[in-house]
Amino acid sequence: MSFSIDIQSVSSFKRIRITNLISKAYIDIISKGGILNSWMQPAENWDIIDGNDFSNGWSNFESNGFKSAKMSPYACRLLNGIYEHENKSYKVEKFYLGNHGLHGILYDAEFEIIETNINSQSAQVKLEFQYLGTDVGFPFEYNIQLTWTYFSDNTINIQTTITNKSNQSIPMMDGWHPYFRLGENISNCSLQFSNKGILEYDAALIPTGNVTSNAIFEKATPLDHIKLDNGYLLDNEFAICILENEKYILKVKPSAAYPYLQLYTPDHRKSIAIENLSAAPNCFNNKMGLHIMQPQAIWNLETSYQLITK
Repeated sequence: MSFSIDIQSVSSFKRIRITNLISKAYIDIISKGGILNSWMQPAENWDIIDGNDFSNGWSNFESNGFKSAKMSPYACRLLNGIYEHENKSYKVEKFYLGNHGLHGILYDAEFEIIETNINSQSAQVKLEFQYLGTDVGFPFEYNIQLTWTYFSDNTINIQTTITNKSNQSIPMMDGWHPYFRLGENISNCSLQFSNKGILEYDAALIPTGNVTSNAIFEKATPLDHIKLDNGYLLDNEFAICILENEKYILKVKPSAAYPYLQLYTPDHRKSIAIENLSAAPNCFNNKMGLHIMQPQAIWNLETSYQLITK
């Protein structure tokens, strides 16, 4: 076998470590939230993921920037936490940043490990959470499965499968919030991706509905002095986002189900959030990319991260 899977308890949840036994590189998946929390490169003793310190449990996850969070059933901001669906108004209970709902309601869900698989080219873990409509602002039951696969070419694939278990249609958006770090400072990195335009945001980072052309990242562009908290509509034929420095090339390759890209650079400049989104922020209201799921409908979304060492 070229891989191993080791499951250990961390606080009240599980850490699933998938190790490439040849390169010794490994990834850590945390069952709470279903998140990718580490991607260690042993040759350089470097973790590509700016993850969370869970030695004392889940505390401070929200205040630390929702690192690696699964964002469901909506991502980024929901205006005042309010929306209408089928002529009924709803207001979500969590989580709020100022006046607005932020990053959905499943970022701290307790996922169950339902399956692991190992073959000569990859290793895989499948997680599942049954959402029972417990937030009064989203009283619709749905099932979410996360399948993390680590390949021998140092590629991580994450497939999300959502099933509407409600007896009515439900609004749905999906996204991920990983922070990547290729070195001590992202100012030493370049970024490149093709897009159909940048989303115009208001002062509260709520989309206005306008999309304007933006070609700054059509070629590799140094991030030195660039501050980002922006959303883009991707060109699906050339949707790969490339982050690069003198040591590594990171390729983020979303499927067509993730046509939006959110980029965020924290003030500390140690990492960058590259967030694949199925829709624009506040899509429950502005309908930009909103996915309506009929009863028992199944929705598959997929993205991958490949790391190349120079």
